[in-house]
Amino acid sequence: MTGMILIVLTLLRIPSAIISGRNEARIKAHGGLEYGKTNSRALIVVQFLIYLGTIGYAFIEEVPVGTHTYIGLAVYVFAMAVLGYVIRTLGRFWTFKIYIAKGHQLVETPLFKRIKHPNYYLNIIPEVLSFAIISQAWIVFTPLFVLHLITLFNRIRLEEKIMKQTFREYGKG
Repeated sequence: MTGMILIVLTLLRIPSAIISGRNEARIKAHGGLEYGKTNSRALIVVQFLIYLGTIGYAFIEEVPVGTHTYIGLAVYVFAMAVLGYVIRTLGRFWTFKIYIAKGHQLVETPLFKRIKHPNYYLNIIPEVLSFAIISQAWIVFTPLFVLHLITLFNRIRLEEKIMKQTFREYGKG
């Protein structure tokens, strides 16, 4: 049952992949530029491996539904709420990858002003942690999570550099 829950949670990410793909196509068609292609691919692959590894573990070990499942689901719901907020706030600029679109605008809502990169810290990290909590697959999750954090922090550094180059007002105030 736990494995099936994780499959459903993975499938719930399909709409965000569709939104990202549409936004990417639109940005590219209007002359936008992508940065950090290799890192973006690595981040997506590692996150997918976390999904697969935790799902596989849950099935192989026949992890039962328990308190950890409900805690993990609560973390997942929080992560998805943040994702919804981020997608809605960034609108046509939101993608899985790093793009700077023609006419790109700096978003300065209270959440983005208080927490740089809320999509990473309040969505992606909690989301993958929720899979580990639900599956109890710490032995599978831990090495993949370390790799995920390395690629994620590399992406954050790159995004910071690009944002500072693109927007003079970025990070000020």
